[in-house]
Amino acid sequence: MSLVRLLSETVRNVEDHGQQISGVVVAVVRDIVDPDGYGRVRVDFPWLADKPDTVTIGDDDRAHSYWARVATIMAGGGRGSYFIPEVDDEVLVAFEHGRLDRPYIIGSLWNKKDAPPEKMDADGKNNIRAIHTRSGHRILLNDSDDAPSIKIVDKTGNNYILIDSKENAMTIKVEGDLTIDVGGKITIKAGQDIAIEAQANLSAKANQSGKVEAAQKLDLKSNMGVTVDGSLEAKVTAATVNVSGTAMTEIKGGLVKIN
Repeated sequence: MSLVRLLSETVRNVEDHGQQISGVVVAVVRDIVDPDGYGRVRVDFPWLADKPDTVTIGDDDRAHSYWARVATIMAGGGRGSYFIPEVDDEVLVAFEHGRLDRPYIIGSLWNKKDAPPEKMDADGKNNIRAIHTRSGHRILLNDSDDAPSIKIVDKTGNNYILIDSKENAMTIKVEGDLTIDVGGKITIKAGQDIAIEAQANLSAKANQSGKVEAAQKLDLKSNMGVTVDGSLEAKVTAATVNVSGTAMTEIKGGLVKIN
């Protein structure tokens, strides 16, 4: 007896005699908009394709498309992992106490038509774990010895966060603008150097006090001009102060006092 015929006979027994269906079956997602908002999906059973469009089991007439609860790794009131399968995805279904009208989605399946988004590495070390969304967003976990990393990439591929475990380094790349908005303090601390480079303008502003301090040497340099402007006071203090102009040096004020 063929598998399709066996399954059809099993379902027919369930319909006619109230018997249970054991094991799990393959189904295809038909609808994901749960009217009650319980995160359920409707499924079709391909092995019922030879039956009429509607089959009645008790008071329910949706043998082809029951609302099925989706099993997930965590669930609770307003929390949990939210991964709803897409319409036409192939899923694996189990039944509560074997009842065909109580289906549960316990997993999703790849097939010849819908292949995995990643390929197994040639040596079979199984180094990649990944999440790929419909539009192309990706989270990639690489467990390899030569390039261990965590990478979050958007669908364009141009914007990503990369944690390089081998080099103990982290890279944030943004094709457009990057905004950091913090309600409290921001502290940036480096064990070695900090470099800030802008292709256009660089601006720093404090609504209260501002301070730039170096333990050894501090250079302020511009290829064009440097302006130090204090609305009330400007002060330069050092053991040795050198004011030099290769063309002209001008000291001007309402009152000028030297020594």
